[in-house]
Amino acid sequence: MARNQGGAQLSFLIVSLVGMVVLCFVVFQQNSDINASDNALAAAEGEVASKEDKIREQSIEIYGLRVLIHGNSETSVPVPEIEAMIEKSGGDIATARGSSSSREYESLTEMYDDSIDTIRFLNNELQSQRSAAEAKDNEYQEVVTSKSNLGSQLNEEIDSLRSQLNDMQVQLEQSRTRAREESASLREEVERLVQDNSATVYKLQRDLSISENLLQRSNDRIEELKREIVREQTFAMVEPDGEVLKVSEELGKAWINLGSKARLRRGLVFDVFAYQKGGKRISKGRVEVLSVQDQFSEVAILENLDRFNPISTGDMIASPFYDQNDVPMFVFAGDSATNGRYSIEDMKRKIELFGGVVSDEVHLNTDYIVAVKGYEDSDEYGLARDLGVTILRETELLDFIDF
Repeated sequence: MARNQGGAQLSFLIVSLVGMVVLCFVVFQQNSDINASDNALAAAEGEVASKEDKIREQSIEIYGLRVLIHGNSETSVPVPEIEAMIEKSGGDIATARGSSSSREYESLTEMYDDSIDTIRFLNNELQSQRSAAEAKDNEYQEVVTSKSNLGSQLNEEIDSLRSQLNDMQVQLEQSRTRAREESASLREEVERLVQDNSATVYKLQRDLSISENLLQRSNDRIEELKREIVREQTFAMVEPDGEVLKVSEELGKAWINLGSKARLRRGLVFDVFAYQKGGKRISKGRVEVLSVQDQFSEVAILENLDRFNPISTGDMIASPFYDQNDVPMFVFAGDSATNGRYSIEDMKRKIELFGGVVSDEVHLNTDYIVAVKGYEDSDEYGLARDLGVTILRETELLDFIDF
C-alpha cells in the first residue's frame, strides 16, 4: 500500500513538472507575442507621427498659399475653389495662346509657370500689334498728307475748269445769238421756197399716193400668187403606188402589179381610184393584200363604192402606209381626235402597227400630216404646207386602219 502511495506521488510530481514546463512555454510564447505587438505598435506610432508631421507641413503650406492669395486667414479661399480656379485657368491660358485644347495643372506652381509664359506671349503679341498699329498710323498720316496735296491740286484744277467754263458759256451765248439770227434767216428762206414750190410739192404728194396704191396692189397680188403656189397637198394628189391587173367579181378578189420585190406585205389596205378627163381622180373602193408573190399580189375587194362602176382592170391604187423606197413618216397636227372611236394615241399605235413611223416634228422627210381637230392653228400644219407635205384627213386615215 505504501508502494502504491509512492507511485501516486511520483506520478503527481511528473504531471506537475510537465504542467509547469507547458506553463513556462505558454508564458514565453505570450511574452514573445507581446514584444512583437509592442514593436509593431511603436512602428505604427512612428508612422502616424511622420504622417502628422507631413500633414502639419502641408497645412502650413496651404495656409501660406491662402494668405498669399487673399492676404489673411480670415478671407482665405477653400481648397475646392482653388482647384476649380486651376481647372478653369487651363482653358483660359490655352485660349490666350491660341490653342483649342485646354491645359491641365496639378498645382498652382505649374499654373504660375505657364501663366508667366502666357503673359510673356501676350506681351509679345501686344508689342507686335502696337508696332503694326504704329505702321498703320504712319501710313495713314502719309495718305492724309498725300490727299491734302491732292486736294490742293484738285482745287487748282477746279478753279481752272471754272474759268474755262465761264469762257465757254460766253462763247455759247454768242453762238446761240448767231444761231437765232441764222435760224430766222433760214425760216424766211424756207417759207419763200415753200411758197415758190407748193405746186411741185402737191404734184409729188399726188404721185407718192398713186405709187403707194400701186405698191399695195402689187403686194396683194404677190400674196395671192404665194397662196396659189403653196397649195395644200392632199392625199387625193399623191402619185399612185401601182395598178390593178385583173379582177374576179365572182371571187371578190383582184390582182395588183406589186409583189415581194416591191417590199409589199400582207394586210396592207389600198385605195382604188381612176382618172377621168381633165385628170380628176374618182375613188372606186378599197382592197386588202391577201398573199404576196414576187411580181404580183392577190387582194380582197373590201368595198366597191359604185356598183355601176366597180373596181376593174387598169385602176390605180395608193396607200399612205406603203413606200417602195422607205418607211412612211407621219406627224399629227391638232389637239384631239373627232372620230369618237380612236384617240390620237390609239391612231399613233395603229400607224406603227401598219408599218409607219410617227414623229413629233415636221421634217423634210415627213410623208404625211394627219389633220385632226384644231390643225389649222398648229405650227406643224403651216410648216407642212410650206414644205409641200401631203395632208391626210382623219377620215382618210381611218379608211386604212379601221376596216
